[in-house]
Amino acid sequence: MTQSSTTPADTTTARLAQARTDVIAEMGRTDAKASALLTVLGIPLTVLIAAVPGRDLPTAATVLVGLGAAGLAAAMLLVLAIVLPRLGGDARGSYLHWATCTPEQVSADLAVDRSAERLVVLSKIALKKMRALRVAIFTTAGALGALALALAATLV
Repeated sequence: MTQSSTTPADTTTARLAQARTDVIAEMGRTDAKASALLTVLGIPLTVLIAAVPGRDLPTAATVLVGLGAAGLAAAMLLVLAIVLPRLGGDARGSYLHWATCTPEQVSADLAVDRSAERLVVLSKIALKKMRALRVAIFTTAGALGALALALAATLV
């Protein structure tokens, strides 16, 4: 019978490393979705900018186009906030902190295990990004609904 040489501390370290990898991957997927949404949002805004000025639209359609355009712009701003690099703070154990350190200070900082601390910070960032992405998607859906109603009001 062989005994495992894995200690509970080793298991915890491995789990923290895997959790960190999972959170970073989730943030990457969220950023990719946000980038795709940002690209897609430009299409209806470009069409509106090209087609609407100088048109004599019914009042209801004008209001709905304005609401739709405002919704698309709001969604774009939300998406930009998602992909905006997080540079606030200089928490120990991060490159933001190390940028202000000497090599000796970096070595001393790396001697301290902050895996759980970093996981919490990264998880909060990932959650914030995901929530903002959901709001941006719902805002986009509402804006597109308003634009569809504007089109219907124009055709009637």
